[in-house]
Amino acid sequence: MTELRLSDAKLVGGSESDRKRLVQLLDQYIIANGHFDWDGVKRMWSTLPDATFFNLNGHTYNGADHWRRLWAFYKQNVEGSYWTPFDIGGVITGEMAVVWCHRETRRHWVGKDQPPRDIHYAGDKFITRSTMVFHREGGDWRVVHAHFSEAGSGPRPGGV
Repeated sequence: MTELRLSDAKLVGGSESDRKRLVQLLDQYIIANGHFDWDGVKRMWSTLPDATFFNLNGHTYNGADHWRRLWAFYKQNVEGSYWTPFDIGGVITGEMAVVWCHRETRRHWVGKDQPPRDIHYAGDKFITRSTMVFHREGGDWRVVHAHFSEAGSGPRPGGV
């Protein structure tokens, strides 16, 4: 695990300080995500009640408290690891920014009950895609939407 640098990302637009801050926030999120550290994320998650987050588990979470409750569940049941980002890109325009990347990780289900849906909980390496939409809120960038999904591993349809 290493700290992300601005040179790790291909961000278009915005100021140098915007680009640097967004990479810093992505790095903070990825570190916190590895062990479901809500305190490490809550300052970057929007407080808007309409903020919406699409989780890797296939469900939609509305508002930061909904996400906090999800992470409380995962913290008790999943042993995570660092989600190594690559192919980091994004666009920054005025009050909005979108940052995307692929992430490689491993994790283990350690809960007493079966996982609600088995999404690579046996420690195998897998790759996900992350899209985070930021907007300026309270003088800083905050995540108003995030979409996480598993990356395809088979051939692309039509060879595209």
